[in-house]
Amino acid sequence: MYIQQAALSDISLPMQLWACFLCMCLFPVSMWAAGRNALVANIHSPVIQNTHADTDHLSRMLNSAMIRRFVRHGYLVPVKSSTHSWDLHAVPSTNRYCRPWTRLFLKRLSRQFHAKFGDRLRITSLVRSVENQIALARRNGNAAKAFGRLRSSHLTGATLDISKHSMTAAEQRWMRNVLFSLRRAGYLYAIEEFQQPTFHIMIFRNYLEYVASMAH
Repeated sequence: MYIQQAALSDISLPMQLWACFLCMCLFPVSMWAAGRNALVANIHSPVIQNTHADTDHLSRMLNSAMIRRFVRHGYLVPVKSSTHSWDLHAVPSTNRYCRPWTRLFLKRLSRQFHAKFGDRLRITSLVRSVENQIALARRNGNAAKAFGRLRSSHLTGATLDISKHSMTAAEQRWMRNVLFSLRRAGYLYAIEEFQQPTFHIMIFRNYLEYVASMAH
């Protein structure tokens, strides 16, 4: 340790300034990379989402009849196909529903996004039934399972997908930062997908408490 310190002190001032310059340049790049990779899925992601679903006592939708029953009782709420701040893209009318706290999240996030960038969010998926998930798996080999600990969190109605197709680099960075912050705080679980460019977001029930706390 003493030898390393002595060697550092022998470096000329110009060399020390150059070393400091390199550190200042490289540090933000590494921080950006860490933030970008923070939302990448791993083998534990489906289990984490299903564990939260069980903690929040969320049923999984078996079929369209179950979705309609949950809508009648208010456990699922309708999502408008188009507003000034979001647009549903290729979401069947039978699946334009989600949990109340998920809709609240969508309203707040899309308004903030629109206020900052003047663009709308493109929502590509909301609630799915087991029937929907099985059919999706036939078309898409990367689709999550319909049963077991690895099943899709879309079955709960708490999850939505936001497309990155029309987003600029600045919009994606903003979205990434917002989702990472809320995920770290424990209000949602977000994944950034690249093969199908979307932000997959499961919102937890305690998001309601988070919004209520900010109102006081």
